[in-house]
Amino acid sequence: MMPMSTPVPSKNGATPRKRFRPQRALRYQWLKLLRLRGDPSSIARGVAIGVFIGITPTIPFHTVLVVFFCTMLRGNIISAIALNWIVSNPVTIPLEYYFSWKIGTLIFGPSLGSWKDVHGFLLALKHVSIVEAVRLLAEKGILFVGSLVLGGCIIAMPFAICSYVLYLRWHIYRQKRRYHRFLAKKTKEELP
Repeated sequence: MMPMSTPVPSKNGATPRKRFRPQRALRYQWLKLLRLRGDPSSIARGVAIGVFIGITPTIPFHTVLVVFFCTMLRGNIISAIALNWIVSNPVTIPLEYYFSWKIGTLIFGPSLGSWKDVHGFLLALKHVSIVEAVRLLAEKGILFVGSLVLGGCIIAMPFAICSYVLYLRWHIYRQKRRYHRFLAKKTKEELP
């Protein structure tokens, strides 16, 4: 194991800032998931909840929704938050919102307007006060937000179910592999 190197101060005495590397953040979340201990079905429920909430277009409420649904469905909160961070990232968020809007317009019809209208609406919400945002949502947003969330739920449901099943299968495979390694080690120790 290599020793950790300490940052070298620059000429002015300040240590250089480290760059953010998304691969490292994703790997960290993945390793956190691998090291979880506990009931496999509880962890799998947490994985499914994290994937489901991560895909739905409910960005400011992800953590609150994850904690709420994990508490209600007895899912593992740590696995749900880790998967939520993996699934919902700056690369996937625009795609999730776009496809949620597309599915919502298929269900509710073209009354939501074009993607430009939706994008303009989201920008308007970003740059106004809370009171003005509530007024905008009351005018046009209820149908828009409802269809966006419904479209996101429709997209997220198959991914959540698949992630639940795949995690359970992966966990069983991993346990069998550990058990076979343990048996092989024991038999080598017992042989003269």
